[in-house]
Amino acid sequence: MTESRQFDPLTDVEDSAIILDDGGWPNFHDAEVHNLNIWRGDIRPEDNVWIGPVIEVTFELCALKDPYLVVLKFHDCDVIRMQQFNHQNAIYDLSFAFKDRGMNEKTGTPLPPAISVRFEQAFGVALTFECFRVQAVERIEMKNARRA
Repeated sequence: MTESRQFDPLTDVEDSAIILDDGGWPNFHDAEVHNLNIWRGDIRPEDNVWIGPVIEVTFELCALKDPYLVVLKFHDCDVIRMQQFNHQNAIYDLSFAFKDRGMNEKTGTPLPPAISVRFEQAFGVALTFECFRVQAVERIEMKNARRA
Protein backbone atom coordinates (compact mmCIF):
# COMPACT_ATOMS: atom_id res chain seq x y z
CA MET A 1 0.00 0.00 0.00
CA THR A 2 1.30 3.44 -0.86
CA GLU A 3 1.53 6.28 1.63
CA SER A 4 -1.02 9.04 1.02
CA ARG A 5 -0.28 12.70 1.08
CA GLN A 6 -2.56 15.07 2.96
CA PHE A 7 -5.38 16.74 1.05
CA ASP A 8 -4.65 20.44 0.52
CA PRO A 9 -7.76 22.30 -0.68
CA LEU A 10 -5.65 25.13 -2.11
CA THR A 11 -4.06 22.76 -4.62
CA ASP A 12 -6.40 19.74 -4.64
CA VAL A 13 -9.71 21.56 -5.20
CA GLU A 14 -9.99 22.53 -8.86
CA ASP A 15 -10.42 26.30 -9.34
CA SER A 16 -10.01 26.88 -5.58
CA ALA A 17 -8.92 30.48 -6.25
CA ILE A 18 -12.57 31.31 -7.02
CA ILE A 19 -13.60 30.91 -3.36
CA LEU A 20 -10.52 31.88 -1.36
CA ASP A 21 -10.87 34.19 1.65
CA ASP A 22 -7.93 36.65 1.75
CA GLY A 23 -5.80 34.11 -0.13
CA GLY A 24 -6.58 31.17 2.17
CA TRP A 25 -9.08 28.34 2.21
CA PRO A 26 -12.31 29.71 3.73
CA ASN A 27 -13.64 28.67 7.11
CA PHE A 28 -16.55 26.21 6.79
CA HIS A 29 -17.22 26.15 10.57
CA ASP A 30 -20.95 26.74 11.13
CA ALA A 31 -21.56 26.93 7.38
CA GLU A 32 -25.19 26.54 6.36
CA VAL A 33 -26.14 24.27 3.50
CA HIS A 34 -28.51 26.22 1.24
CA ASN A 35 -28.76 23.70 -1.57
CA LEU A 36 -27.74 20.05 -1.89
CA ASN A 37 -28.22 18.38 -5.26
CA ILE A 38 -27.29 14.76 -5.98
CA TRP A 39 -27.31 13.78 -9.65
CA ARG A 40 -27.16 10.04 -10.28
CA GLY A 41 -24.69 10.31 -13.14
CA ASP A 42 -24.83 8.66 -16.54
CA ILE A 43 -23.50 5.12 -16.82
CA ARG A 44 -24.04 3.53 -20.26
CA PRO A 45 -21.37 0.88 -20.90
CA GLU A 46 -22.77 0.15 -24.36
CA ASP A 47 -21.92 3.76 -25.34
CA ASN A 48 -18.69 3.87 -23.29
CA VAL A 49 -20.19 6.58 -21.02
CA TRP A 50 -18.93 6.41 -17.42
CA ILE A 51 -20.02 9.52 -15.50
CA GLY A 52 -20.46 8.79 -11.79
CA PRO A 53 -22.85 10.61 -9.45
CA VAL A 54 -22.24 14.32 -8.86
CA ILE A 55 -23.03 16.24 -5.67
CA GLU A 56 -23.33 20.03 -5.90
CA VAL A 57 -23.62 22.06 -2.69
CA THR A 58 -24.17 25.74 -1.97
CA PHE A 59 -22.82 26.78 1.44
CA GLU A 60 -23.25 30.05 3.28
CA LEU A 61 -19.96 30.67 5.08
CA CYS A 62 -21.38 32.24 8.24
CA ALA A 63 -18.25 32.33 10.44
CA LEU A 64 -16.48 34.89 8.27
CA LYS A 65 -16.32 38.64 8.89
CA ASP A 66 -18.04 39.16 5.52
CA PRO A 67 -20.09 35.99 4.84
CA TYR A 68 -20.54 34.78 1.27
CA LEU A 69 -21.93 31.78 -0.60
CA VAL A 70 -19.72 29.07 -2.07
CA VAL A 71 -20.72 26.43 -4.61
CA LEU A 72 -18.68 23.21 -4.62
CA LYS A 73 -19.14 20.28 -6.99
CA PHE A 74 -17.98 16.75 -6.14
CA HIS A 75 -17.49 14.43 -9.13
CA ASP A 76 -17.76 10.64 -9.44
CA CYS A 77 -19.21 10.13 -5.97
CA ASP A 78 -19.70 6.79 -4.26
CA VAL A 79 -20.59 5.41 -0.81
CA ILE A 80 -22.93 8.34 -0.11
CA ARG A 81 -24.34 8.33 3.43
CA MET A 82 -26.67 10.96 4.85
CA GLN A 83 -27.71 10.99 8.52
CA GLN A 84 -29.76 13.39 10.62
CA PHE A 85 -29.70 16.06 7.94
CA ASN A 86 -32.57 18.40 8.75
CA HIS A 87 -33.96 21.92 8.43
CA GLN A 88 -31.10 23.42 10.46
CA ASN A 89 -28.49 22.35 7.87
CA ALA A 90 -25.55 23.94 9.71
CA ILE A 91 -22.34 21.94 9.57
CA TYR A 92 -19.60 22.06 12.17
CA ASP A 93 -16.93 21.69 9.52
CA LEU A 94 -16.14 20.33 6.07
CA SER A 95 -13.18 17.96 5.85
CA PHE A 96 -11.31 16.14 3.09
CA ALA A 97 -8.80 13.29 3.13
CA PHE A 98 -7.19 11.16 0.45
CA LYS A 99 -7.99 7.46 0.68
CA ASP A 100 -5.71 4.84 -0.86
CA ARG A 101 -7.46 2.37 -3.17
CA GLY A 102 -4.72 -0.23 -3.57
CA MET A 103 -2.93 -1.38 -6.69
CA ASN A 104 -3.93 -2.06 -10.26
CA GLU A 105 -3.56 -5.84 -10.49
CA LYS A 106 -2.65 -5.77 -14.20
CA THR A 107 0.01 -3.05 -14.11
CA GLY A 108 1.15 -3.20 -10.47
CA THR A 109 0.80 0.59 -10.20
CA PRO A 110 -1.17 2.44 -7.51
CA LEU A 111 -4.76 3.35 -8.32
CA PRO A 112 -5.57 7.05 -8.03
CA PRO A 113 -6.73 7.84 -4.48
CA ALA A 114 -10.33 8.63 -3.67
CA ILE A 115 -11.24 11.74 -1.69
CA SER A 116 -13.20 11.15 1.52
CA VAL A 117 -15.53 14.07 2.24
CA ARG A 118 -17.30 14.73 5.56
CA PHE A 119 -19.93 17.32 6.40
CA GLU A 120 -19.50 17.22 10.17
CA GLN A 121 -22.24 18.33 12.55
CA ALA A 122 -21.58 19.37 16.13
CA PHE A 123 -23.19 16.07 17.20
CA GLY A 124 -22.34 13.53 14.52
CA VAL A 125 -21.89 13.46 10.76
CA ALA A 126 -24.58 14.68 8.39
CA LEU A 127 -23.11 13.56 5.07
CA THR A 128 -20.12 11.46 4.03
CA PHE A 129 -19.05 10.20 0.64
CA GLU A 130 -16.06 9.47 -1.53
CA CYS A 131 -15.34 11.21 -4.82
CA PHE A 132 -12.52 11.64 -7.31
CA ARG A 133 -12.65 15.39 -7.97
CA VAL A 134 -13.65 18.47 -6.01
CA GLN A 135 -14.33 21.65 -7.94
CA ALA A 136 -15.00 25.20 -6.75
CA VAL A 137 -17.74 26.48 -9.04
CA GLU A 138 -18.77 29.89 -7.74
CA ARG A 139 -18.43 32.52 -5.03
CA ILE A 140 -21.46 34.75 -4.48
CA GLU A 141 -21.17 37.82 -2.29
CA MET A 142 -24.09 38.04 0.16
CA LYS A 143 -25.14 41.47 -1.12
CA ASN A 144 -25.76 39.79 -4.49
CA ALA A 145 -27.35 36.60 -3.09
CA ARG A 146 -31.04 35.83 -3.10
CA ARG A 147 -32.25 33.85 -0.10
CA ALA A 148 -34.20 30.75 -1.07
